[in-house]
Amino acid sequence: MEKTKKQKLPAALLTVFSAPLLIMAVILYAYKLDGAFPFGKGTAAWGDMIQQVVPLLIDFKDMLAGKDGVFLNFNNAAGMNMWAVIFFFLASPFSFLVVFIKKTDMLYFANILIMLKLMVCGGTASLYLYKTRKKLYPVWIAALGTLYGLCGYGLLYYQNVIWLDMMYLFPLMLLTLEMLCEKKRVLPYTLVLAAMMAVNYYIGYMAVIFIMLFIGLALCAVRRESSGGETAVRFAAGSVMAALLTAVVWLPSLLQYTQSGRVKDEFFSSIKSKGFLTAYETVLPTVLCSAFVLTAVFFFSCDGKPRSRKLSNYLVLAFLTLIPIIVEPINLMWHTGSYMSFPSRFGFITVFMLVVCTAMYLEDRDTLFRENKLTDHAAVLIPALVLTYFFIDLVTEFIRKNRETASKYTSSLWGDRNSLQVCVTMFLLMSAMSAVMLLLYRKGYLSTRTLSIICTALILCESFANVRIYLTTPVVNYPERAADQNKVYDLADRIEDEELFRVKTDGKLFYVNLVGTLGYGSISHYTSLNSQDYMFMMKRMGVSSNWMDVGSYGGTELTDMLMSIKYQIVRGDAENAVYSNGDYSITENSAYLPSGVIIGDISAIEGELPDMTRSEIQQFICDNVLTEDAVKAYAFEGAENGSGYTVTNGDTLELTLDISGRQSLYFDAFDRPQVSLGSDIDGSFDILVNGSMIKTNYPSGEFNGLQKLGEFENETVTITAKVKKDADMRSLGVTAIDTDKLRAAAEAAQTVGFTRKGGKLTGTINASAGQYCLINVPYTDGLKVRINGKSAPCIRVLGDLTAVELTDGENDITVTAIPKGFIAGLFMSLAGTVLCILWHFVISKKLKVPEKASKALMWAVMTACAAVFAAVYIVPVIVHLTAEE
Repeated sequence: MEKTKKQKLPAALLTVFSAPLLIMAVILYAYKLDGAFPFGKGTAAWGDMIQQVVPLLIDFKDMLAGKDGVFLNFNNAAGMNMWAVIFFFLASPFSFLVVFIKKTDMLYFANILIMLKLMVCGGTASLYLYKTRKKLYPVWIAALGTLYGLCGYGLLYYQNVIWLDMMYLFPLMLLTLEMLCEKKRVLPYTLVLAAMMAVNYYIGYMAVIFIMLFIGLALCAVRRESSGGETAVRFAAGSVMAALLTAVVWLPSLLQYTQSGRVKDEFFSSIKSKGFLTAYETVLPTVLCSAFVLTAVFFFSCDGKPRSRKLSNYLVLAFLTLIPIIVEPINLMWHTGSYMSFPSRFGFITVFMLVVCTAMYLEDRDTLFRENKLTDHAAVLIPALVLTYFFIDLVTEFIRKNRETASKYTSSLWGDRNSLQVCVTMFLLMSAMSAVMLLLYRKGYLSTRTLSIICTALILCESFANVRIYLTTPVVNYPERAADQNKVYDLADRIEDEELFRVKTDGKLFYVNLVGTLGYGSISHYTSLNSQDYMFMMKRMGVSSNWMDVGSYGGTELTDMLMSIKYQIVRGDAENAVYSNGDYSITENSAYLPSGVIIGDISAIEGELPDMTRSEIQQFICDNVLTEDAVKAYAFEGAENGSGYTVTNGDTLELTLDISGRQSLYFDAFDRPQVSLGSDIDGSFDILVNGSMIKTNYPSGEFNGLQKLGEFENETVTITAKVKKDADMRSLGVTAIDTDKLRAAAEAAQTVGFTRKGGKLTGTINASAGQYCLINVPYTDGLKVRINGKSAPCIRVLGDLTAVELTDGENDITVTAIPKGFIAGLFMSLAGTVLCILWHFVISKKLKVPEKASKALMWAVMTACAAVFAAVYIVPVIVHLTAEE
């Protein structure tokens, strides 16, 4: 159907909004069947969504309410810059809806948020098709928009819900690229690219790879025409303006990323070490769940009919984005060199390019279609409809029987051979049925209308099956997930205390990010932007930490005081609890040290923590911050090897201590700070005290901090460590803390009780010249301390805390932060805004670049595109194949 006449607005809206409405209907029906909110109490949130995304949305709610800061956020990692975190996880217009959502309703809101974003994905895909494929039958627009909105990528990766924003922006990106190349319009491209970089600069990297491949092919096609130079000029100008517009986002974020635990020593290490093929059991479903477009592209590509240059280019782009689905070295380069999970994060690009190619084929073949006497004849139509009905019934029954096997991904983030087998079987069934209908269409037995309606039914059938496999299976597997986590969120805002304090947990009671969501200061945090310096400091201080997280548990009474941990969350009811809901209680610690401690000399603690065992570090901190002789470190005889400790499977280590007064004892086994899931020494020890088992399989990914053995008074204690495996480590021993001496030293200490308001600390202290204030906020280049209105240099101490020199007399101290690169990025963004305005009103109308200069730029851009292609598709393969075993 050719849209040569302007459609009335209602008809146009129906065409574009049909896909979002169909997506909503499919998802809501699945929610109803499986008991998900709003029809039940189940939440589709799981994995990263429940331990990162939803807690961060709650943090964002507190930031919007002014309860915590963005640049200095005390509810995460003791005082974290959340700027890069926001633009990694939260920079979506939908995120602002959290203002209207209670914390205990956030997991239910997650269901609606997922649905809304997938609906918009279908809507932007439909908008692209409506604007560019003028002769495409309207039903195809609805069908293909629905397919894109409910494709495997969205259903498998929705836990990182911000990626769905990139998914719905991509059709707009392709639309504006076409406008740039064909209509010489620059600003739409600039604004959409800027939006993508602002929403998620990480996935934005993948979008940039695609843009370079796209523009390289586009320029290659017109390199001999005068339009080639003009296109290159406009592309370069639009890209520069987008980079400037978003500099305030990517510049400080990039600088923060370089300080995170994600930074590797060697960029190509994963490319060298991983296999040549991807984890295809997990990767393939992101595209195989869109059977119709894969089948249609293959079907029409083999018919031998000529195709346009544009379609050929798009087929090449689709193929180029399919290669990393299979070849792991190339896949890793699409992921900036490494990934932990979600191994095809660019997959929405692949699916949409297949959608576009399918639409172009359908539009082209429809113009060639000629009806005959048998077109939609009852003799053909009735059997086709009956076949479709029984086929949908067959698929529904197949999924019912194999849903548990097919949904392996929803319990582990990885598929397996059995789940892939179900996915491939489903794909082959849908592909075969689609091919039959396309063949009937080619032979003239089915009209475009009939084919589109039948294929829409097939797409809805496949989409509904996949929604139940990947989106609502987590609801079925754990229907009480939201209710259980809401028992934690019920603890929120129960402590009335304006002073900066922090809260920890008595062990790993729940996800580490949840402490901060309660509105309390926290030492814990888990995202990819966690500072490596902070993580390593906390590990060495005996706090439990694994992969990219710092836990809210572990440590000692000393580190609790050092980090101003005033309250603790314990399981069940507790005596004298500040608040209890039966499942959890908040209790107040008996000893507490405010967040600023006055020290006469910081020379010993300046810079990194010394190279010593974790028990010795406890003693070092106490000796230099509070008092001597309150903490002692003990070692097991016979385990030292000169540079550390060596233990052998079957050995028994024993240490007997005569306790004088009241002392807390801690056992430690630790190798070195590292960013990894677990360590080589995990499970090395069973620990006993006076013959009673205290801990088995210590340390572990679950807990690797200092293990408390108990509190003892005027008695003899024997600590036994049974070795369960051969292991080398750098730290092994027992820490003894005299609690009376420690508390007396804390009471005698000169301190500053900082008041917290948003992302700012204020406090006052009378001091003598030459004294220093140790502030238990992580040291960063962006931290700003002012004393009596004047800027005071920050000094890094104890690995990653902050100290400032005080003046004689009264010191009014304020602590704030501005991320490194933010001011420069802000000025660049302002310059980009001005440049965009000038472009729109002046430059675009008067721009005349000499042909030689524009051609030179064209070749420069094409060279850059070729370099990107080589860096992504050729270099990693060579590096992998030539890597030494």
